[in-house]
Amino acid sequence: MIRNTRRGRSTFRGRTDDDLYETGARSTTALELRDFGEEANSRLPNRGVGHERDKGVEVAATYIMSNTNPTGWPIQALLGNNMHSGLFIIPDNGDPEGRFLYDPSGSYMSREIGSGRALYGPEVSPEDYLQYQLRDGPNVTVRKFATTPEEEAEIIRRADEIGSGGWAGCTTSVSEAVSGVGPFLGVEKTDWPVVLDRQLRGLNRHMDEAADLESLRRVLRKP
Repeated sequence: MIRNTRRGRSTFRGRTDDDLYETGARSTTALELRDFGEEANSRLPNRGVGHERDKGVEVAATYIMSNTNPTGWPIQALLGNNMHSGLFIIPDNGDPEGRFLYDPSGSYMSREIGSGRALYGPEVSPEDYLQYQLRDGPNVTVRKFATTPEEEAEIIRRADEIGSGGWAGCTTSVSEAVSGVGPFLGVEKTDWPVVLDRQLRGLNRHMDEAADLESLRRVLRKP
């Protein structure tokens, strides 16, 4: 949804990001932003598609991040605790080339993230992504769901088709990317991070969850 944070610049490729910012000093993340543009970004999905995987075997997990920190005044009165949503996929087989992160309408910075707000391969760092979200406050939840290669491929295909999500379209894009796929059968498209997280919790299908770096590392280590 919309963030009102203290994070760096308030524009993305010359357009106002969906996240609303207060200007001011900030520390840089461990990763650096470089937007490859539409042409380069259109080639990124090939990194996630070309890996040989046994069909029907659960070799990956899909994680959905819900940032439900207060959005800050004056938009707090309208939006409530609806900061942001994102997702990432981490293969259980440990292959870093199979990693995928989708941060639609977001401001997360990485050296290889493209204009579609998708990142593929070893550059995907779940820990760095969670740490970035925790700058808004402690109300961040990452839920882990078991997904098959076919389900994973469908989520990535949808994310690539949806693209960057436009202005304030983070949760709309994430919910649309997963709705009806595998463990997300009961998820309906929504604009609100709080609503999406409530739907995910109500499914009772998540394998585990994390709310800080220590618990996320524990969840990532578990098969």
